[in-house]
Amino acid sequence: MSTLAMRNLTPRIRAVSQLPATRNVPTSTRLLGSLSSKPQLPIGSPSSSAGLSKPTTLDSRILPVHYSSSSLSAASHPSADLQEADVSITFPSSPPITLPFVWLRDSCPCPSCVHPSTRQKLHRTSDVPLDIKPKRLTWVRSLNKDARWALEVEWDRPLWQHDTGSTGVEGHTANRGHVGGEGHRSQYSERWLKTWSDESRVKERNHDSALGMVPWLAEDLVEEGGKSKLFFSYDEIQRDEKALLGALKQLTNYGLAVVRNVPTTTTGEWELDKVANLFSYVRQTFYGPLWDVKSLSAARNVAYTDLDLDLHMDLLYFENPPRYQLLHCLRNRNVSGGQSIFVDALQAAQTLWKEDREAFDLLATTDVGFHYVNDGHHLARRHKTFVVDPSYDSQSSSSPPKITAINYSPPFQAPLPSSTPPAFYKALQKFAATLRRPEGRWEYLLKEGDVVVFDNRRVLHARRAFSGGSGNGSSTSSASAKEKEDAECNRWLKGCYVEADSVADRIRVLRAKLGVE
Repeated sequence: MSTLAMRNLTPRIRAVSQLPATRNVPTSTRLLGSLSSKPQLPIGSPSSSAGLSKPTTLDSRILPVHYSSSSLSAASHPSADLQEADVSITFPSSPPITLPFVWLRDSCPCPSCVHPSTRQKLHRTSDVPLDIKPKRLTWVRSLNKDARWALEVEWDRPLWQHDTGSTGVEGHTANRGHVGGEGHRSQYSERWLKTWSDESRVKERNHDSALGMVPWLAEDLVEEGGKSKLFFSYDEIQRDEKALLGALKQLTNYGLAVVRNVPTTTTGEWELDKVANLFSYVRQTFYGPLWDVKSLSAARNVAYTDLDLDLHMDLLYFENPPRYQLLHCLRNRNVSGGQSIFVDALQAAQTLWKEDREAFDLLATTDVGFHYVNDGHHLARRHKTFVVDPSYDSQSSSSPPKITAINYSPPFQAPLPSSTPPAFYKALQKFAATLRRPEGRWEYLLKEGDVVVFDNRRVLHARRAFSGGSGNGSSTSSASAKEKEDAECNRWLKGCYVEADSVADRIRVLRAKLGVE
């Protein structure tokens, strides 16, 4: 042990030479401390001949490496300062990290606590004794190529285990089995400690920045040079993972993307199903996995008429409305009108927050009912117009809150409670007026082969009235009623819904695979 290390030890810490060797690790590479002495624990310089053999058992929590004393200097030593219920860790050129003992033990990443193949945690947070403390701390060199050090902790007691026994009453008994028995050693690499103790690094690990929502006006959807950000080639996103990642990121950031040149065959397997599975997985609703938007004489939904369809979101009468919607234009011929309109309600909500904070707060705190009572169904739910992050404080916040979803669908809105405050009506009018500002509207006539994908919890969609939606097709006398309907339809969209989790999953996996930072 170096003179520098000895100088930092109190009399209550035994000399390293007096300690027994532990799991193939030479004592000259270890510095062990007593909890009660609360010392500052720098690692001592090992001898140049010290070598560490790799453990041969899965249960071992030591990841030793061979290294020489020339690779160490006093300035490079990490330290650990023990407090009553936590440890303060300092790495060279880094601010201190303070970690509670109970958190550290609960988060142990060793193979006995996190299964090595399933990567699932093998104990419960409630199994950790609240007064658990380290019995011994050791700095060792990490095997991880991106981390120099690892902190090894030997705990003073085992985890609890729940045992109902013959009485059926849950109790606690000491767990001396495979999950953190007495004398359990946890090891935390430098990188692990720096990542999981810093919320910003956890967000970076989860690629949160790539998943963030970007408010937009119509002009923000155009790149420099006049090229639209919205359009992607179907062929390209099928064969090029980088192109697919670009489409996925466009969808999560802006809530709107258009895939072009998707085959429009109306027999056999629907191509929309393949497009949906590039982004996520199809969500089944009472409309089925895939559904049609056609002009029908006895429609049970305003979307199935040729009337003007105002800005709205779908299925807000669900407890959890679907996140993303896809519409595949199979046919659009001999039709006048029918342009699609999209508006970023997130942008409009943030504008309202800046212009009228009281109106925003009313829409964020007042429930609005939505219902669908038709065709053998009765669905009803209430939602707030703006779903904001719980940390939002309307009294002290100086910037717009994080909005996770918006609920706005006038065609499916139920009567408001008679007790609704008059100020709510005025607030809703202001929001509706903000949505109608021309700079926020992107209008586009879908072409055959286009699939528009949009965030149904954020981007409002509408459709202008049209004429000529049916009547010019031809069919044989033996065709079924459905085949005749399809043949005579001039404007035909095929739709489906997908969920957000799989979209985020694919973005994270592709970014890691492609090395995107």
